[in-house]
Amino acid sequence: RFLATYNSLTDKHLVGYFSNARIRRHLQKSGLISRSGRIIPEKEYRLNAMRRDHQRYVQECLARAIFHKVLDMERHHQLEIKRKLEYSVKKERVQKIKTSLLEDLVPQRSKFLSFQVEQFRRLQEDVIPMHSPHPPLSPRNHNGLSPLVAGERAGRSQWRASGLAVDYGGGHSPHQH
Repeated sequence: RFLATYNSLTDKHLVGYFSNARIRRHLQKSGLISRSGRIIPEKEYRLNAMRRDHQRYVQECLARAIFHKVLDMERHHQLEIKRKLEYSVKKERVQKIKTSLLEDLVPQRSKFLSFQVEQFRRLQEDVIPMHSPHPPLSPRNHNGLSPLVAGERAGRSQWRASGLAVDYGGGHSPHQH
């Protein structure tokens, strides 16, 4: 029973030991004495110890929470980078496909345009000559023809070669010559 109530800090035979500076610092750090040297009662010591343990526990929980939050942020950042990279690759792939399709269509478009030009030329060759319902308004030359008609008859082979067949009053089709 006597040992249960014994406190070495109050033992008069250990005063020299506890007066050592190194030992006093250790007792202060352990929470057994105050900075002024007062001995901390057992209830207060246990309460302070529980506070320190709780504070350590809270700090560990915060450290874990911060660590997991940083990991989550890093994962999110990596996923965002991956998503942007995949989007960029997908966009590039679509652009390549569009370019490829366009390159494939250009020859077809060229063929289509040349087909249309050829159809237009055939249509011009098959044009029915137009007859002017009115005589030319310009004065006639010594042959009795308007200079426009005379010039047209002189260059009729040129008109036929280009595929235009317009008759300005001569009454003859260019294909009949």
